Amino acid sequence: MKVGDLVRSVGDATITRGSMIGIIVESVFDPLASGNDVFNVVWGNGSLGKNAWDYDLVVLNESR
Repeated sequence: MKVGDLVRSVGDATITRGSMIGIIVESVFDPLASGNDVFNVVWGNGSLGKNAWDYDLVVLNESR
């Protein structure tokens, strides 16, 4: 996964149904990640999801 990828949330129950698809806008450092990648994602409803772990996201379309 990288910045620009279109993703779907599969692990965060707090995200509403209409905004489960978003775009990765930033890769962030999280000392608790222990080898996992962590991202900020802009969701379909315009909200910013901070610190979304890679295993909570599925890539729908990769950026070039």
